[in-house]
Amino acid sequence: MRRQAFVGNTLERAKQQNGMLLVVDGDAGMGKTVLLRELVSAAVADDDWQATFARADEIERNEPYSFMERFIASGPVSDWHFVPDSHTNPVELARECVQRLLAEGDGHSGGRVLVIDDAHWVDAESERVLRYMIPRLIRRGTLLVFGVRSPNLPGSFGEFLTGLAIDSPLDVSHHLDPLTAPEISALTLELHGVGISDRSARRILEATGGTFLGVDSVLSSISEREIARQHLTWDTTIHVTMESDSPLLHRFAQLSPGAQVTSELVCLAGHELPRASLREASEMLGSELSLEEALTAQVLVESGYGDTIMPRHALLAEAIADTVPTERAKPMHLALAAVTSGHRSLLHLIRGADHWEAALHAAVDTYVDAAVDQGRLANAAEILREALALATTSDARTRLIEDLLLVHMQAKTSYFALDLLAEVEGLPLSILHEVLGIVLAAHEVGRELPAARVQQLLAMQPATADERVVLAYFAFMVVILTMRSSEHDELPQFIALAQMLVARMPDDPAELSNPRIGWMLDKTGQLLLLDCYQMVHNQAHADSAAVRQALPGLIERAEGLADSASKVDAFVAIAGAEVSIGALDTARDRAQRSVDLLEHVSLPWAAGTARIILLNCMMLQGDYDAAIEFMDLTEELAYITMDVEARLSMSALRVWVSAITNENDASAHVEQARRQREMNWEGYEPDLTLIADCEASRARGDDEGVLAASSGQWADRVRNTRHGFLTYRAEALIHTSKLDEAKELVDQLAEWRGTRWLEYWGTLDWLQARLAEAQGDTQVAMWHYEAAVRNRAFPLALGLALTDYGNLLLQAGRRTQAAERLDEAVREFERIGADGYLPRARTLLQQTAEAHGGSGAALLGSLTERERQIVAQLVKGRSNNQIAESFVVSVATVRSHVSNVLRKLRLSSRGEVVRLMREAADPQV
Repeated sequence: MRRQAFVGNTLERAKQQNGMLLVVDGDAGMGKTVLLRELVSAAVADDDWQATFARADEIERNEPYSFMERFIASGPVSDWHFVPDSHTNPVELARECVQRLLAEGDGHSGGRVLVIDDAHWVDAESERVLRYMIPRLIRRGTLLVFGVRSPNLPGSFGEFLTGLAIDSPLDVSHHLDPLTAPEISALTLELHGVGISDRSARRILEATGGTFLGVDSVLSSISEREIARQHLTWDTTIHVTMESDSPLLHRFAQLSPGAQVTSELVCLAGHELPRASLREASEMLGSELSLEEALTAQVLVESGYGDTIMPRHALLAEAIADTVPTERAKPMHLALAAVTSGHRSLLHLIRGADHWEAALHAAVDTYVDAAVDQGRLANAAEILREALALATTSDARTRLIEDLLLVHMQAKTSYFALDLLAEVEGLPLSILHEVLGIVLAAHEVGRELPAARVQQLLAMQPATADERVVLAYFAFMVVILTMRSSEHDELPQFIALAQMLVARMPDDPAELSNPRIGWMLDKTGQLLLLDCYQMVHNQAHADSAAVRQALPGLIERAEGLADSASKVDAFVAIAGAEVSIGALDTARDRAQRSVDLLEHVSLPWAAGTARIILLNCMMLQGDYDAAIEFMDLTEELAYITMDVEARLSMSALRVWVSAITNENDASAHVEQARRQREMNWEGYEPDLTLIADCEASRARGDDEGVLAASSGQWADRVRNTRHGFLTYRAEALIHTSKLDEAKELVDQLAEWRGTRWLEYWGTLDWLQARLAEAQGDTQVAMWHYEAAVRNRAFPLALGLALTDYGNLLLQAGRRTQAAERLDEAVREFERIGADGYLPRARTLLQQTAEAHGGSGAALLGSLTERERQIVAQLVKGRSNNQIAESFVVSVATVRSHVSNVLRKLRLSSRGEVVRLMREAADPQV
């Protein structure tokens, strides 16, 4: 998606500037050629451009004018068979090329795109020709694009091109960096219609170094079966083949032995190294530091004003580290352990050790204790993983596995340890080992909670305070796992059992012999959450009376908690319940407070749901700009943890808001949103995917699409819902003249109003007005419309009611009242940014003016001076960006002025403004 946006923006910018120079550079494998070919394809698809692609070849770099032969033969000009000879003059050839190219374009109204890939292989004579041609083409309707491989050597053609583009404000130098983990996840969504976990994205990043070609190769190798399960899994199967003759290692292979050792040391470190530390480590190894050679070859680079050294990028570091044999890597890690401290030092110490020993175990224990106390759980888990790879004895591995899994349980990342499940299941029988095994297994895709084994464990009699805490926490976990399963009816009995066991936990952590389980001891928070989950169960069964009764006491108890993960989880459950009973303002405030708390507390269970509720409240209140901004900032967070619900709900919200605002193509999110229906549990508002599908279909004017989206197995099965999708269905039934079915549904919604159905998506009066209008009862329809437009709680619903009311008034000949309602509808849609609904409202408003016989001149007289200036710019065909530059204002300000102009002139498009101006011939503008 990012590449597509870049390509589109580049073509648009070149068109506006009447040409430009674009230089794309990057390391081998970064996708330079793919990007350039996408640019050519987009230009060919656009009738305004003629496109040519040529590529230099390394084997021809010493042949004079060989590239110009290749370039001219690629077809930018016709009827020219160029053959160089000893008399060929580079300047004369360049002049003829420019003349022929410009002449060739005279018969074409658009511009030219000339793409030259691998320009670093262009021969010296052709380079001189191109240097002459560049400034004579790029301001004369030509987008001239060069692809070069970095790093650019001093005095090279690549250095010249990059510098030329950087020095000009009209031209662009675009460097391709390795893809990041969020970008890999976005690319997966684009290719396969499903996202991947942050862990999977990072593993692909580590395996490929973030090269576009490497990532694309991995993603292309994922099977259809794996894709079908991807949204539910914590990890992705990675099929990757590393090339032994990788071009990344060419520079490394040409270094002297000393410079190679220096590079290996830096790459094995995995982090920046101060120069002094690097020198000290080299001395310990008895190796001479050969840093300058590695820096000159750009295998290593300086950072921090030259104080520290690091690999040029992660892919190169990975490739070099992989070449170091274990027997040579171990002493290097020991040297690195001596010159670093803390987490890094201990990692290197473990990697350099030959065997597991008591002193090393003590060092690991000391570090893990401190890291857990300080909340650095990921660091603690990494150290324990490294230690586990070294330990071989049964006792040592058992202790390390216990510690590792407890750290992951505390961090809510148990899925990272699924590879240890078989070993965990083989540990000696104990309450702790049974809990670890069941909880870990529960994170496997498609595995149901083993009911008999769970009941057997919960019936065990704990002998110590530690066992009472572990068993109570397990009972609490069973409640959460049951909420995320298809066994909803068993939830109340598990809640009651968990409440009993939690109440029996000790009050003082000092009673525990294993400090690693101290975090489980949260009696007040867990008892509150269990009551909250009982309320959520009532909510899912549409028992709104029980929800309303429980809320005041739960709110008071939650407010009394100290800031913590439990407080966030309680707030989230309460906010979801508030949404379910129509208390949207307090729900949004509570969800916002939950999100704010996420910055200061450990990860709660409902971190993703807190964001989803906040976004949903923003959407329902018509605050689409805020929703889009928050979505952009937080979307990738859904992939950092195994939060399947948040991923799929986020995609549904993205589709929903894109349909309403008519901004940003959300097609890549459609398939992922629909995968919500494959889940066997229901989280917050599980019908979001239905609403997104309905909104997208309605925005396209596809009533049959709405009817299809609002029916079927998922629509029938979903329980925890306010049935917003049925609002869309009722409207579509009316549109398609299925009035008997529509009346039956509207009557059902009237019965459910305030409990199982809420008016967030359209009021009952609006639906009754639409139905009466379709039945020909204009008087009843107007009465209901009047009631509908008095309800101003939900902006989009208000705008729809105003538009439909205005249309009915217009059809009834009450043009003045119609204009008032439609003008208000346009203002409301503009205020909230519902651009998907503006054209119809504006068209109807324009019809009221035509019915009045209003003149263009009269309408133009209503414009302010600034709006008249905007009209003048529109007549010239200028874009919002160009107008903003002319008036030195933001694009958003221009967009607001344009909307006001369209509303006042009662028009629906910029083209109609131009037509009106021609008709009115107003000399004042």
